[in-house]
This record gives sequence, structure tokens and C-alpha cells, in this order.
Amino acid sequence: MAHSGTQTEALAVPGHGIIDTDTIAGFWPQRPADISTGRLLQMMDQHDVAQACVVSARGIFYDDADGNTETLAWCRAEPRFTPVGTLDLRKFVGYQDEIQRLTAAGVKLWRLFPELQGWTLDLASFRRVLNALDNAGAVLFISGQPSTVVRATAGASLPIILGLHFYQMADLLAVLEEGADLHISTRLLHGPGVLETLVEVMGHERLIFGSGAPLSSLGSALKRIAVAELTSEQRAAILGGNLRRLLAEERHDH
Repeated sequence: MAHSGTQTEALAVPGHGIIDTDTIAGFWPQRPADISTGRLLQMMDQHDVAQACVVSARGIFYDDADGNTETLAWCRAEPRFTPVGTLDLRKFVGYQDEIQRLTAAGVKLWRLFPELQGWTLDLASFRRVLNALDNAGAVLFISGQPSTVVRATAGASLPIILGLHFYQMADLLAVLEEGADLHISTRLLHGPGVLETLVEVMGHERLIFGSGAPLSSLGSALKRIAVAELTSEQRAAILGGNLRRLLAEERHDH
């Protein structure tokens, strides 16, 4: 879906442009889909997205280290890609070396996929990996029920980007009321008034744009930001500024 002129204007982002936090490339084994890096770049060009945080599907479904190597290769070849590390907790062995390897390569953003790999956040393996990522100064993007994620990450100081469905909004609002310090991906927040409610409750500074491209529509994800009742400054922050600030922050507690 191409931008209308109004939508393009509404999404004009000063500085470095739009950054998509949530993209996965490679091969998707669960259903036929073109999630090649070429398709991702095509979608970025179509919708004026400047940067995509990309993780290899190979690292999710087959081998985390091989997938991470593939991600790093893509990002060396394409400056519009930002590498995202991942670990498969069904494997666990070697997680410390892998975190060290990718951190040395400049990777700061990590994603874990319990929903695709069939493990839960109450496992000791998650606590160990969380601690190692915390010590590495990482930012962690993970999807799940807000209460469960808050409990499982209690005591960790690394920033958490939470992916959730708008059906989970009630639980999210409750944990925010209790003081949870979460950043929120916009990817599945497509219920009416959801973005406006979150801006009212928690401010716009912790909302992070993500689309799920190329598996999901980048245009639809952007349109939700365009039509929300937000100021141009709030849109610019959600579409890029908030994540850039998060990834640029130096932490002195690790």
C-alpha cells in the first residue's frame, strides 16, 4: 500500500528518518512467505523507511549462532540494516560466547522468541541469559503477557522492549500503573485509540515503532501511526527518535 500524500507528510521524520525495530528476514518455515532481504528493502523503499533492525529467521528456527552470522553479513552489505542478535534457549550451550561475539561486533539490540520456540520465561535458562545480556549492556526485545515479562525481568536493569497484542492492553495498563518501566512495540497495537491511551498513560517516549515486515505489512503499521491523534514531535519520536536514543544510551551499571 503506497502512502497518500497526506500520510507521507504526516510521517515526515526529521533527522535520520523512520526506523523499524521489528523485521525478520531469511526463510519462514511456518507458511509460504517471501521474507528475503530484497523484499524487506523493497518495502523500506516503498514506505520511506530509513533503517530496519533485522534478525535472521535461521537464528530463530534452526541455529542461533549461524543465524547471527547471517545477520551480521547482511548488515555489512547493507548500511540500512541494523543487526539484532538472538539466542535459542532450547540450546543454551554457548550463550555467553555468543553474547560476547556479537557485542564485540557492535550488536546492542537482542530479541528472544519464546512464542516461536516453545519455552517460558520462568526457566533458569532465561534468567541466566537475561543476566548475561544485562551485563553486556544490551537492549532486549521480547514478546509476552505484560505481567509475566515484568515478573521474569524483575531485578534486571537492561531496557525491555515489549511486544504485545492490543488484546493484552488491560494487563499492560495495570503493570504500568504499578510502575513497570517498559518500552512498547507498536506492531500489534491496532485497536482503536490504543496509541493515544498509552501516550496519555505513559507518555510517548517509550513507544517504539515496529512492523513485523516483510512477514507483515509495513504500510499498515505506518498508517496506524499516521492516523493516530499525535503531534508531529510525538510521531517522530515513536518512528525513530525513541529507539535511537535507547540504543545510544551508555549504561554504567554493567
